[in-house]
Amino acid sequence: MFQITLLISTLFSVVSAAIYGYVAARLGQRTISNPGARLAWQLFGLWWYCLAATTLVSGILHLLGAFNIVSLPLFVALTHVNILLICIALWGLLYYLVYLFTGNQRFLTPLTIFYVLYYVLLVYYITVSDPARVEITRWMTRLVYAHPLTGTFFALALVLLVFPQILASLAYFTLFFRVHEVTQRYRVLLVSWCIILWFGSAFVASVAGLSREDWWQIVSRLIGLGAAMGILFAYFPPAIIRRRFGIASIAEQMQA
Repeated sequence: MFQITLLISTLFSVVSAAIYGYVAARLGQRTISNPGARLAWQLFGLWWYCLAATTLVSGILHLLGAFNIVSLPLFVALTHVNILLICIALWGLLYYLVYLFTGNQRFLTPLTIFYVLYYVLLVYYITVSDPARVEITRWMTRLVYAHPLTGTFFALALVLLVFPQILASLAYFTLFFRVHEVTQRYRVLLVSWCIILWFGSAFVASVAGLSREDWWQIVSRLIGLGAAMGILFAYFPPAIIRRRFGIASIAEQMQA
């Protein structure tokens, strides 16, 4: 049976992927001379590109489900692609936040090892849980496992998914009280809290079991889009904000 809600979900995914890709392209216009800062900025751009890619892959899965195309090997393969993209994206985002807080490159290697192990953990979860079939719900298509791992293992995977970014964002936010230049304070505030609310809302929804609620499916997507636009505005603030508060955009700072 054709699912109109899955088609809506696909449309949200395509629009979201386009916005994430646009954010990545705009932020990629920045030129940084310092090698350490440049690497951190490039990995921040990688987060946005991978986020766009994984969102698009999810949209493809929703579209297949809308037309009742439920090939198990195809869905397993795309799920593996998705978790790889997610791990690369989170690696880039976390390193960027840690670098902003510490100004030190020494965390690159341990974070790389951490996310390689996290990827292996997720692959292990999929393999051991034994994908049995594809389930079509109102808002998503997902794998159903014959022997799903639950309890501590699932909680660990969820915590590792969201909490490193939340903790790093909270640490980055503390810089708000240590810097005095208005553009820096504005940027710290927007970037840190957009990420905190984005990941925090996803965690709360998972714990509260809201994923099957129609209203949450819409709200969660709007939160993701709002966070993306908020971070874009952090680096490219609208003219009215620049004039009213004296905040400079990245483009203006590069020309100075």
